[in-house]
Amino acid sequence: MTEILWLLIVIGGPILIAVLLAYAMLNRRKRSTGEAAAQRSATRQLYEEKEGPSPLDKAVKSDEPRETPATRSFRAEQARANADEELEEGLEDTFPASDPVSATSTTTTGAPKQRRNGQ
Repeated sequence: MTEILWLLIVIGGPILIAVLLAYAMLNRRKRSTGEAAAQRSATRQLYEEKEGPSPLDKAVKSDEPRETPATRSFRAEQARANADEELEEGLEDTFPASDPVSATSTTTTGAPKQRRNGQ
C-alpha cells in the first residue's frame, strides 16, 4: 500500500505540476490593442503630470544640509570620542589623587547658605 502511495507522489507530482503550468500558460490572456494603447496613454500622462518639485529636486536645490543616517551616526561617533577624550583628560589631571574621576561636574544651585553669628 505504501509503495503505491509513493509511486503516485513521485510520478503524479511532477505530472500535476506540468499540467498546472500548461494550463496557466494557455489561459494567460494577452492584452487587446485598445488595452495596450490605454496603458501607454495613462503611462504617458503620469510622466507628463507635474505635481511640483520632486523630493530629489528639493534636496539638490536646497541650501540646507541634509541629515542622513550616516551623518547622524558620524556625529554620534564624534560625541562618543569627545566624551572619551574628556574622561582621559580628567584621568590625567587627577592621577595622583585618591578620589575617582567623575565624567560629570556637580553644581549646587541657589544662593549660598547664610552663616550664623560668627560660625
